[in-house]
Amino acid sequence: GMWADVPVTVRVDADKPIRTIPEDFCGLSFETKMLLPNPTTGKHYFRGDNLPLIKAFQTMGIRHLRVGGNTAERPTVAIPNEQDIDALFAFAKAAGVKVIYSVRLQKNTPDEAARIARYVSEKYGDLLSCFILGNEPNKDMKYPEFLAEWKKFRKIIVSPPFVPSAKFCAPTATDRNPDWSRDMAGEPGMGEMLAMIGQHYYPGGNGPEVKDAAKARDDMLSREWHSRYQAFHDLFVPSVRKNGLKYRLNEGNSFSRGGALGASDTYAAALWVLDYLYWWAHHEAAGLNFHSGQKVLPGTSGPDKPNVYTPLTASGQGYQILPIGYGIKVFALGGQGELVPVNVVNNEEKVNLTAYGVVATGKTVYVTLINREYGPKGRTAEVGVETGRETQKVESIRLRQERGDIAQGEDVKIGRA
Repeated sequence: GMWADVPVTVRVDADKPIRTIPEDFCGLSFETKMLLPNPTTGKHYFRGDNLPLIKAFQTMGIRHLRVGGNTAERPTVAIPNEQDIDALFAFAKAAGVKVIYSVRLQKNTPDEAARIARYVSEKYGDLLSCFILGNEPNKDMKYPEFLAEWKKFRKIIVSPPFVPSAKFCAPTATDRNPDWSRDMAGEPGMGEMLAMIGQHYYPGGNGPEVKDAAKARDDMLSREWHSRYQAFHDLFVPSVRKNGLKYRLNEGNSFSRGGALGASDTYAAALWVLDYLYWWAHHEAAGLNFHSGQKVLPGTSGPDKPNVYTPLTASGQGYQILPIGYGIKVFALGGQGELVPVNVVNNEEKVNLTAYGVVATGKTVYVTLINREYGPKGRTAEVGVETGRETQKVESIRLRQERGDIAQGEDVKIGRA
């Protein structure tokens, strides 16, 4: 067209590794209810022979699975039994994922919780990441009350008849209360009790309340959201680090309650999630679990209820990967190895571009460039990459939407696929 590419230079500091990105960094989160057999067919969703779902996890590069959510605590939803647990772990083994398993806290007895924990540990300890007790307890408890209850349950679970070695992920509060994560990390003895601090985060807030989808897409790709992540991070991560713990955003997505229609389900979400994963990788996260499942928006009805923020959705033909799944896949392609600093050293025209780098085994340097400009005013950039190394061979792969339209949910491709 009329416009020349805007020149930008990025410099990769390939010899200053920041950290190794954990292999199980990319995860999904599902409701406990998804462990129960389908009321119509009697079949489990998570089972060792659900090949399309196993293939979808492997294709996207998903290595971690958290089961929990509101239905982990809902009295009207049955607690999964041994057959349900067997089916889940048959799936986990086939898909190559580690599992965070949620055990009911409210309206449950410590002995019942401990019995389930023992069954999971004894049979599937090698596939278990850790346990969660409860879900978003800050919705109906005060912190001291939760902590007392949590300790009471934990004490029974780790007693000799049950699982002395049990490790937990806690407190798994909503983003209203990152102070719970901050405080729990500082409780005496938590280094021994916890595998990690678990925190939920939906940076966009309540999805169904979003009235302006164009603004929501704009926000997801804005520089302002980086400041938002930083502010949230600063409320609890320093305490986690100071106390020698790890943390995982074990439930989250772009917008909560199923997502924002016209934003969470568009190409904007693919660009958002790729940037978001790298942002948290740079801020010590052990990993992220994106809430998923056959999740439909409150207030939508009919046979084609939209799956809005889920990375994948079931269809009659198997599984469809939605735009956010494409962003996760690009991270899986370029995000395995040592995270290294990348600086945009020349960007005089201030293109809204982010750049990330990883050095993989051997001498491969992966550079991920995300141009977050779009629409009539969106500029293309011609990027020069300096690695300070002799380069034998260069390859590139592109994530794109056929028409370059961030509002579309269809026709998203990685390379030609």
